[in-house]
This record gives sequence, C-alpha cells and structure tokens, in this order.
Amino acid sequence: MDQASMKDVPRNMRRTGMLLFRDAFMEALESKTPMCVVHAAHAAEILLKARIAQEHPLLIFSKLPKPNSTKDALTLIDLLEGGRTLSYKELPDQLWATTGIKIKQLDQYRAFGRLRNQIIHFSMTNAKALDKLTLSYSLEVLDPLVENFWGRSVIDFITNDPDPYYADSLDTGMLEDSIIEKGFPIDQRLRKLLGDVSREGWEKLQEHFKGIESKTDEEWQADYEAFAESQSDYPDDRYQEFGEAVANWTAFLDSF
Repeated sequence: MDQASMKDVPRNMRRTGMLLFRDAFMEALESKTPMCVVHAAHAAEILLKARIAQEHPLLIFSKLPKPNSTKDALTLIDLLEGGRTLSYKELPDQLWATTGIKIKQLDQYRAFGRLRNQIIHFSMTNAKALDKLTLSYSLEVLDPLVENFWGRSVIDFITNDPDPYYADSLDTGMLEDSIIEKGFPIDQRLRKLLGDVSREGWEKLQEHFKGIESKTDEEWQADYEAFAESQSDYPDDRYQEFGEAVANWTAFLDSF
C-alpha cells in the first residue's frame, strides 16, 4: 500500500469532518432544518472514522477490495473504488476496540442516527425541534468527543475562520445569544471555549436590546446614516486585517 498517500487520510477526514460539523452547528442555531441533522450526523461519522484511522486507515473498512493478480499492493484508489467503510451504527464499537474510547451518551448517539436515517430515507421524521436536538447532540455528544480526540472544539473552527460572518458572531455576542436562545445555558465548558470577548459582546447586546424600544424615529435615522457613512470607505488596514486572519486560519488548519 502507498503509505505516503494513506498517512494523509486521517488528517483530511479531521478537517472535512470539522468543517461540516461547524456548518451543522451554525445551521442548527439558524433553525435550518432538517439539513442540520443530516450534516451533524455525517460530520460525526467522518470524525469517528478519522480518529479510528489514526490507528490505521484500514480499520475503518468493513469490506476490502479483493486481491488483484495484476497488482502487487493495495492502493488508495483500490480502497476508494472497491472498499466499504463502517456504518454510523458500527463505529462506536470499532472506536472502543481500536482506541479504548467509549461514547458515554451511546443511546443519544444511536437515536440521532435513526433520526438522520428517517430524514434521508423518508424525507420526514416523527421528532420535533430538530434544531434543538442537533444542538444537544453537538454539545453533549459530538463536541466533547472531538475535544477528547484532538483537544479542539467546533467553537475553535468558528472563532478561527477568517470569514467575518463567523468572527463577528463571536465578538458581537450573537453566537452566545443564539445558543442561549435555543435553551442551552453557557456552562463552564462553553464559557471557556467562547471566552471573555463573547461574554462582553453578549452583555453589550443585551443593553442594546433594552434600548431599542425607547428609540425615536429621528434616532433610528441618525443611526442608519452613521452606519452608511461608516461603510462608505474600506480602509487599507481592514484589507490587511483580513489577510492576517486568512494567514491565521491557514496556520490553524495546518496545526490540526
């Protein structure tokens, strides 16, 4: 087997899985259902396989290609075309057997898999509040597993992304507010991940909300004009800041 190409499999899967996990998390906060369920379960499947593949890539396969008399060794292309990887349902047992890591919330993991299957196969489900179920699965099952695997969190992938959509959601407190609005308190683990910047942004956001109802039409017009003026120019230093953010994002991905 080509070891040079196989060694990149776990890392590539880690990145793909985490980017998909990030998207699923944000989709759940924005109530984009039912796809947040599908994406979160798919992310979990990739991430569990990534951790297993760290022990050896062949351990994620339930079926391997048959030997070919014209080839001396199994190649990555052979696996991609003729192999079959373990299913979502099979992964917890393989994870424990290969790494010793047990999924503590196994019933929740399995129930979420069944929910994903209902959506994929029937385009319907007997569950309600799919956004909250996805966030519960993310915060209680998948993200703690990821932190156990690699010492990283889905929050890291949100806060390090150079896209202002992600960075601004943290700095302004909107990310924290969205989590709270969905019924999930900011516990000790989340507070550590979100940091003081998010807390300070959230506190300012609450003050802003309190003052909205008391504003006059003249004050709203003044706010709009001030905002329009602030957006009329795009200083060079903002381009530089974005360039630095991209460089930091690249370094973050390279370290994962």
